[in-house]
Amino acid sequence: MSFFKSRLSAPKMKYILYILVMFFGTRIALSIIGEFSRRLLASHFVNQRIWTNNVWLDIWGVWDTGWYLDISQNGYTARPLDELISFQTNVVFFPLYPLLMRFLGSIIGNQYTAGVIISNFSLIVACIYLYKLVRLDSDESSAFRSVKYLLLFPISFILSGVFTESLYLALALMCFYYARTGKWQLAGIFGFFLSLTRSVGVLIVLPLLYEGLMPLLKEKGYLKNFKEYRDRILPLFYLSLIPLGIISYMIFNFYLNGDFLAFVHGQTAWERYHRNPLEVLIDGYHGDMYASFEAVFTGISILVLILFHKKIRFSYWLFAIYSIFVPLSTGIQSMPRYILVIFPLYILFADISKNRLSEDFFTLFFALMQGFLMVFWTNSFNLVV
Repeated sequence: MSFFKSRLSAPKMKYILYILVMFFGTRIALSIIGEFSRRLLASHFVNQRIWTNNVWLDIWGVWDTGWYLDISQNGYTARPLDELISFQTNVVFFPLYPLLMRFLGSIIGNQYTAGVIISNFSLIVACIYLYKLVRLDSDESSAFRSVKYLLLFPISFILSGVFTESLYLALALMCFYYARTGKWQLAGIFGFFLSLTRSVGVLIVLPLLYEGLMPLLKEKGYLKNFKEYRDRILPLFYLSLIPLGIISYMIFNFYLNGDFLAFVHGQTAWERYHRNPLEVLIDGYHGDMYASFEAVFTGISILVLILFHKKIRFSYWLFAIYSIFVPLSTGIQSMPRYILVIFPLYILFADISKNRLSEDFFTLFFALMQGFLMVFWTNSFNLVV
């Protein structure tokens, strides 16, 4: 019998039930692993920050959680340029996620708990839109498998943590879904919020433009008259909303620090410099254990995207490629986390595991790896950051 059986025949909306069962099943299992490992490895956790006295919530905050919590509670800190490049500062973290934490936290009285709620709600939304997006091209079974692999992916526990990944993923999927269904205004609006979530989010304008323009260019005689051309091309101008997100943050950076690109220059304090991404990858293989793990994870992801590129739409592949190589050009650290939001990988794994044996293999392998890595992550080891 296949693990987490994915072939559900369906009245409409039954996929929601599948998503909720998978979501709560995986999150409960991960919570148990996290809480038990905290108790088991308590002596190794003594120097780490405690976010809340409730250990079942506390396990979902590590590393950059502190920066988002700081922004949600205290706002951004102004720094002169020499301090930006010398001392780590919160300006490098984009504002949408901590603003949502601040808003919800003011209602429920706790910004950290608000972050956990926002991340998990975003994850459910991401699962729904991944299913809907896959169903535009494939059958129900493939859509279920894609959702399953998203939730079981070896580092998808991060999607429930106080990080931006689940929000970014949900917004990216919504952009693609509404672009694919011709609702360009919604694609532009969600793209605006995407570029307020992470700097690389602005690049989604490229695959969305491809989705909008290529059908027109391939269609013979589509320029029969000016009115037809206008009616077909004008909706794409909603995509101009996307760069307005990052532009608005640049203006805020100038107001705060006197530097439109303070969020870029501030990366220097994290030892992130622009380099040839292939050199970064090779250096990672020869680095310490943590860098080697991140390099192997990245290399496998790139290999999968190269070998099976014909199995996904070019716009998805383009999204995947820049989502890997842009952050990789500044360093190997955190690459598995950046790869986590590349939803085309889950669609690919669903496509190449159509037979029962391969589906069971990926399901079991992903689940075991995620449980193993959850132990390291929730106890703040450097293996996954």
